[in-house]
Amino acid sequence: MLSIRRQRWEGDSFRVEVPVKAPFNPGTLPQLSDLFRMPASPPPVRRRTQADRSATTRTKIIQATVTLLQTQGYAATTIQRIAKAAGVSLGALQHHYPAKAQIMAMVLRHYALKRTRLYRPAMQHKSEPEQRVDAMLEAMWTLVTEGPDFIATVEIELARRSDPELAAATAPVLARIDQFMTRWLFGRERGQPDPQFVTLRLLNSTFLRGVAIEIARGTPLSDLKEAYQIWCGFSRAELLKIVQETP
Repeated sequence: MLSIRRQRWEGDSFRVEVPVKAPFNPGTLPQLSDLFRMPASPPPVRRRTQADRSATTRTKIIQATVTLLQTQGYAATTIQRIAKAAGVSLGALQHHYPAKAQIMAMVLRHYALKRTRLYRPAMQHKSEPEQRVDAMLEAMWTLVTEGPDFIATVEIELARRSDPELAAATAPVLARIDQFMTRWLFGRERGQPDPQFVTLRLLNSTFLRGVAIEIARGTPLSDLKEAYQIWCGFSRAELLKIVQETP
């Protein structure tokens, strides 16, 4: 028990009263274990490397370029506007991509990688020709109708006809995309595809570019979907015909 003295003034004198007992509450005092308990150390924060920062900057540049191409068109997508839309300095942009043509080539490469990531699982374990073409056409529809990427690639391809620097920078990427599509239709990783597969790939690509333009013009997707289903029937029949004729 603790002893507490009560004190008070009475007139000109100070009076000390008899001590009274107050209960001792140990709960009001800190426990010994609390005195030595240290806060848990936070997990170590991984510091971003220069490579991380560069990758982030490149991603911002590509995304900004795709959006500008879709909404403003190729001519209005200047490197100054790209830098502003990406939230980076012009110097930082030109450090990664010294010329506009190089940015456009990277946009095409970005689209090619996205297409590959979509096609591979869609066509996995599709051994029959009709299964392959159905899976490929479905993946194509997804690419054309979801997001601005396909419209952006069409803008770039249209601009190539009057921009030799752009044509030279993007030619290898476009050739690679065409090669992949032809081989996916062909159904084999190795071997030279029959020229008819090249023609079928060209027909499919041409139709899809037309769909992209119709989307840009504001044609309802429901109307385009119906037309696309009819096209898929033609494409499937032609593929089966080619497969039957190929030894």
